[in-house]
Amino acid sequence: MPANLTPQYMEAEEAYKRAITPEEKIDALEEMLRTIPKHKGTDKMQADIKRRIARLKEAGEAARKKGRPDPYRVEREGAGQVFVVGPPNSGKSALVGRLTNARVVVASYPFATVQPVPGMMKYEDILIQLVDTPPVLADNCPPALVASIRSGDAVLMVVDASSDSCLDDVQDLLDLLEERRVINQGKPHMAVLSKIDLPDAADNAEILLEAYPDISFVTVSAESREGLEELPRILFDMLDIIRLYSKPPGRDVDRAAPFVLKRGGTVAELAGAIHRDLPRTMKSARVWGSARFDGQPVPREYVLSDGDVVEFRT
Repeated sequence: MPANLTPQYMEAEEAYKRAITPEEKIDALEEMLRTIPKHKGTDKMQADIKRRIARLKEAGEAARKKGRPDPYRVEREGAGQVFVVGPPNSGKSALVGRLTNARVVVASYPFATVQPVPGMMKYEDILIQLVDTPPVLADNCPPALVASIRSGDAVLMVVDASSDSCLDDVQDLLDLLEERRVINQGKPHMAVLSKIDLPDAADNAEILLEAYPDISFVTVSAESREGLEELPRILFDMLDIIRLYSKPPGRDVDRAAPFVLKRGGTVAELAGAIHRDLPRTMKSARVWGSARFDGQPVPREYVLSDGDVVEFRT
């Protein structure tokens, strides 16, 4: 059976041949696997690509264990991981500093942030991880940093709305993140127009909203705190996640630490998040919240909603 390889696959294969670093090779191989036609004629090719990806990842893990950690790698914490990117002096570090406990470096000179700095942002009863990153430019965006950004759940693009170059900054960011295949595979992303309290910022924001009608924008000021209170809710919605609470039979609801699933998650998926054996041992489940009546028995395939309380019986 002919492979009938797509132009997207051929482009990714060329990128693999040009790749130098392990991160670039993994990136290209994953794109090859994503774009290769899925049929019997490509089964061996798919298996070979998967083997090459696995070998490269194993080699990277072995290197980290030998004391050569990746300076751009950030351990995931909280209900979601959002990478905050932008050009020099865009205000991203100040933004992350206001929203989290991160020890960011806020300075008037460019490239004050030299490696990713994670911090935890509180939204109601959960924490979302924001990661401040070194400034990204077309000629200053290491493949390892790109790999870390790509591994996150969402991307927040920060641009100084008071800058004369803000229109170009937005386009440059979009071009860079699309070229590096960060946001062209459905990864949630939005733009933050910072320093909205400065002269010309509001006028520039209006121009940007008109120029990019397909991009979600939010305007903020780390200095005056304008727009900061709304941002956690906006990021929660962008992550497309739901919070769920377990209720042991005959006991009160445990609201101290909600479980988090992607929107569309089912009772069976929640069971697996609670304990790996629970999907197998559960006999029934009852739901308070989205069900037609409180405590309604539901099947394993029942799709849960944000705030639902679930009781499992084993």
